[in-house]
Amino acid sequence: MARREARRKRPLILRILAVTAQVILTAALAAVAAVLIIDLVVTGTTRRRIMTADDAKLAEMEDVDAVIVLGCSVRPGGVPSAMLADRIDAGVEALANAPAKLLLMSGDRHEYYDEPGVMLERARQLGVPEEMLGEDPEGFSTFESVVRAAKTFGFRRVIIVSQRYHLYRALYIADRAGLEAYGVTADPRTYSGQAFRELREVAARVKDFFQCMFRI
Repeated sequence: MARREARRKRPLILRILAVTAQVILTAALAAVAAVLIIDLVVTGTTRRRIMTADDAKLAEMEDVDAVIVLGCSVRPGGVPSAMLADRIDAGVEALANAPAKLLLMSGDRHEYYDEPGVMLERARQLGVPEEMLGEDPEGFSTFESVVRAAKTFGFRRVIIVSQRYHLYRALYIADRAGLEAYGVTADPRTYSGQAFRELREVAARVKDFFQCMFRI
């Protein structure tokens, strides 16, 4: 009773601040919970379809339309970054082990910057025949690369190549776009700044979760 009376006697501004703080805390906890749930959905529904480029299951697949290598940063002078080089190498290996018709390089191309061009050149150097090479220079993001594979290129069954932390999101987008997709990892080494990438990827999964809801 005394405590209730004390609360009544508090200045109105303090009561407003207390309620506001409670609302903010509740909203923050709800947001954190939502992020964790979305992250679990994206990773949990796709992890069983991720494999290595030498996995025997690749040879058992049928009618694979394309092995899609997702682009990332290119250094000055047209040199692929370590992550990109590893993706290309894993894509070439996956192409050799799976009954795929095409190795598609999907990335960003604009003035003075050309991810697909750099990717194609490395694939040529690794011995991939020209007739098995393709490009999508409008793969400006993971979402666009994967959705374009379904909507623009008309693929139905694909293998997507990237680092493992990135594949969960790519495969989730593929599911929502109507693709039967499998992931091949490109993680032969440890990359600098990976902890930051992992954290940023959680936010990217949330972003693309909602993009899948409203744009596909």
